[in-house]
Amino acid sequence: MVPETLLALFLAGRALLPDALASPGEAVSGTQVTEARYEAGERAVTNWRSQAVEALEPKAAIALVTLLGAERPVVTRCVKLNNYWCIKSARWNGEIATDNEGHVGFVSADHGADAAATLLRRYYLDFGRKSALAIVRRWAPAECNIATGIGGVAVLAVKGIGGTVRARYLASRRGKGRVRYTAKARPGGKSGRVSMVIPMAPKTPRYRVPDIASGMGEKQKAEPRRPPRAAARPQPGREPAATASVAPKAAVTACAPDEQRLRNYASRMVEGLNLGPEDDLKLFAENGTPQPNLAHVMLAMSAFELGALRASPDLVERAILRAGAKAEAAATTAKGGLPQGSAQ
Repeated sequence: MVPETLLALFLAGRALLPDALASPGEAVSGTQVTEARYEAGERAVTNWRSQAVEALEPKAAIALVTLLGAERPVVTRCVKLNNYWCIKSARWNGEIATDNEGHVGFVSADHGADAAATLLRRYYLDFGRKSALAIVRRWAPAECNIATGIGGVAVLAVKGIGGTVRARYLASRRGKGRVRYTAKARPGGKSGRVSMVIPMAPKTPRYRVPDIASGMGEKQKAEPRRPPRAAARPQPGREPAATASVAPKAAVTACAPDEQRLRNYASRMVEGLNLGPEDDLKLFAENGTPQPNLAHVMLAMSAFELGALRASPDLVERAILRAGAKAEAAATTAKGGLPQGSAQ
């Protein structure tokens, strides 16, 4: 009974959509879906609902969203952009606009899937990012870094620091002999600017001038002689606190939360492949032909980016078939070489 109900919901949601006319195969060929447009106020492509019904899973969740209009928290902004891998702008085929953070709005979900397959190919073959961790460090980089200032002071520049509790606390300590910050965030929680003032000591320390020539600079003071230390008594042997097999403690970094996020992302990509986050994913052959692991990785990445939703296997499979055909055509052209009769 439950499967029939879910199917009925899915078909009802699909039928209610005015733009649910094009079949999946028409998306890349350019018929009907080319009329899709980007609406800046909604930060969405106008046909995102019909594309989601065709190209996302689970179908029951998409049908409910369509029927009830309850978008949050199921529907994320990348779903409304037909961009199920949250790809940034790079003049992709089918790119019609970008949001205020550079994420692409695609004419169709198929164009978004093609862009994801192409980008993974570039990472893997052109840039040598073979492992899941190497890919996600560039695909979804950490949003914090370390800047070293005067006297070895390390300042953590975090996105949106102007609205954090720490920033307000530092502002309250102004004028009390501590480091002073001025943090200002842009509207909507966007990145702002952070300025820092480090109070210097009341008296600047005096340094000796090196005595390059006789009579110039301060004379070195004679160091007082210290009595020789008595030889240390031998101590009885102690059992080491840890054996060599115990892994050393990991260094604490300022980007620890983001680092954990990247590792979770990489672990999701390799789950079920019998690979580790730093192992070769084996996504493409040297000539660019997609390998079997590509479909698994694309599905996992979409699920991580979208949360409750994920790209359908059919959508990914179509993109991989097109990527394979493109690689085969390129290989055929390369084998053809120069026209017959031309100089070698």
